[in-house]
Amino acid sequence: MLQNVSTSLAGFVRANNGLRYMSDRNCILRREEQLLSKRGKVKLISGGGSGHEPAHNGYVGKGMLDAAVCGDVFCSPSATSIVDCLRMVAGPDESVLFIVNNYTGDRLNFGLAVERARSQYGYKHLEILLNDDDCSIMESMARKSVGKRGLAGCVLLIKMLGAMAELGYSMEEIVHFGKGLLQKGYIATFGFTFDVIDGKLQNVELGKGLHGEPGVYKMDHCNGFESIIYFALDRIAAKIAPYSDNDVVVLVNNLGGTSELMLGVFMSNLLPMLANDYNVKRVYVGNYFTSLSQSGLSVTLLNLKYSDKVLQYLDFKVQIASTLFGGQPSYGLPPSEVFNFEDRKEYQTNGNDCKFKLCFEESSQTTIRNVLKNIGCTLLENRELLNIYDRECGDGDTGTTIANGATALLASLESTLDVLHPAKMLQQMSQIMQLTIGGTSGAIYGLFLHAASIAFEEADNDSKIAVNHWLSALTSGNKAIMQYALTELGDRTMLDVLKRGEDELLNAILHNLPTLRCVEIFAWACEKEATNTRKMVPKSGRAAYCAAQSGRADFEHPDPGAYAVALWARALCVGYKKELY
Repeated sequence: MLQNVSTSLAGFVRANNGLRYMSDRNCILRREEQLLSKRGKVKLISGGGSGHEPAHNGYVGKGMLDAAVCGDVFCSPSATSIVDCLRMVAGPDESVLFIVNNYTGDRLNFGLAVERARSQYGYKHLEILLNDDDCSIMESMARKSVGKRGLAGCVLLIKMLGAMAELGYSMEEIVHFGKGLLQKGYIATFGFTFDVIDGKLQNVELGKGLHGEPGVYKMDHCNGFESIIYFALDRIAAKIAPYSDNDVVVLVNNLGGTSELMLGVFMSNLLPMLANDYNVKRVYVGNYFTSLSQSGLSVTLLNLKYSDKVLQYLDFKVQIASTLFGGQPSYGLPPSEVFNFEDRKEYQTNGNDCKFKLCFEESSQTTIRNVLKNIGCTLLENRELLNIYDRECGDGDTGTTIANGATALLASLESTLDVLHPAKMLQQMSQIMQLTIGGTSGAIYGLFLHAASIAFEEADNDSKIAVNHWLSALTSGNKAIMQYALTELGDRTMLDVLKRGEDELLNAILHNLPTLRCVEIFAWACEKEATNTRKMVPKSGRAAYCAAQSGRADFEHPDPGAYAVALWARALCVGYKKELY
């Protein structure tokens, strides 16, 4: 395939010396001796879907990133790749900051990676900084579960924080600087796309996202850039007030398909208009954060009032593959190294196996195995039904992706799944679901199951496993979804069903009901809430975009992800009941 990420990265390191390429994880890293010589330095890792080059692999090196994790085109890298990249860059006692653009898939997978690294490998000093510099969506209109998107301002953020890390600043100082810049409104980006037909701008979409997310305004055609710039600067001014004494840095980013000729025309319009309201101290122009070959641009303004150190950090000399910040050629550096993570034997451990002390009784192991088998078979049987439900307001593939996870679960029951230790079993299931379901759903299930496993790790090792342990696991899983997916009740997602199940299960336990009755109530509650999603307006994921475009507020079918939870909740109940009788 011409857009094969592994092949592209292999070519990248052939052309650029002084790097390392972990080919089975699609990670670009600084040389090992550089990392070892900077043991006290805060390490910076970024990444995301490919197709945005030179972001993020082009920014690995002295003064910027220590590593970049590259997913497939416009797809977040897996949590497994992120964790393994982290382990190659830093030890458990070192400080590592992940700089992540605010997209759901990236937020979930980097979040899951951090949780796994903490619980499985003992990492103590990990932070995630979410970049949300997009100002096209007004604050009042941004959904919490989506938020403001991350755009090319991320590159300036990496440049400044990379300099701070190289200069020896602490994790607290670097995170404080980055969060303050974003949260106090000192950086803002506005992007737009267009076609050039017969010398005119046509099919203009203002505020369009890097992955095709819909913009905020469309124009069939316009004669020049002036009206677009007025619109963009108006949105930017809502964050960065236009005062004549406001010193700013400007970054104009080519999304990949705009000619240098057209870029020059745009700059001839933009800079005089900026000069009316701002004092421009630096201008960066080029392909900093592309969207394959999309014809379009974005404008980022960075207000220098934030700190008198901003220009010092931006001017800090770098040694990276991209020449956009004046990096020196890599000809004199050693050739880049290519290796596989799986070949590094010292890293092939399962982490903290000593935490898996709480065990199922021998009779319970058979029950667990049969219940999981019933869940897997039920999800496979309902593959097409879930696809039908998903076609109403989605891609029509929920059943297929869930079935992939079910197939892998059934296979693991015949081989490697640990049904003795609940914590380890749930961690294994987390990785299975994340890798086989894929996408946002896979990441959410991965987060949910991993957080659930921690509840068993923290339980009293001498206690007998009971229904209250499963309630704690369910509660932990739901909290993880809310923390990283930013999903709220009523958003028409699987969280609505899981939280209703949690609440009803808690109530049943408080009334001292028998275990079977508690499980029956949990299944009933999940089914009830899944049905209720028919009357909910989607506020998260692709369904939210589809609903916004159609204007629909009610649906013939329930949310497919929510209904999948109801299916496995009922299968759990039926399987458990069979084992009792």
